[in-house]
Amino acid sequence: MIKVIKLGDSIYSGIEEKSIDEKGNEIWNIPTDLTKLKAIAVDTINWVAGDRVKKAVQNNITLLNASNSKAIVLLGKIINSLNPDLSKLTDNEKNAFDKMVALGNNGYADSKLLNTMMDSVTSNITSLSKKIADVQNANSTDDVIKILNEL
Repeated sequence: MIKVIKLGDSIYSGIEEKSIDEKGNEIWNIPTDLTKLKAIAVDTINWVAGDRVKKAVQNNITLLNASNSKAIVLLGKIINSLNPDLSKLTDNEKNAFDKMVALGNNGYADSKLLNTMMDSVTSNITSLSKKIADVQNANSTDDVIKILNEL
């Protein structure tokens, strides 16, 4: 049994890798081609990472969007400190950049939410990137299934 796997756009929990039909034939529920299974495993791991990040903000898309906007504002504040040449920006781009810098200067990016999100992203990427490497080095379907069951 596989703990979690993403097949196409669907996520399955507790799926059997194969079953036996009434005639005794094996029917595989996952690809048996190792290269295809590895690609699916990597896709699954990436999905798990994203799911864990969403859970870090309690699946609240508003908090996720707020965290992303805070990160963008922080980058704008940093870029502005480098005295960039803004002469090539359109009026709308310059106005947006000025507003972003103003938000940054007023503390918008100084956020516990942003730090919580970054901690979650960092810890998940660190731990799951090792799993991706393990998948890429796997020598058998059983090895890949074992890695998926460690998620």
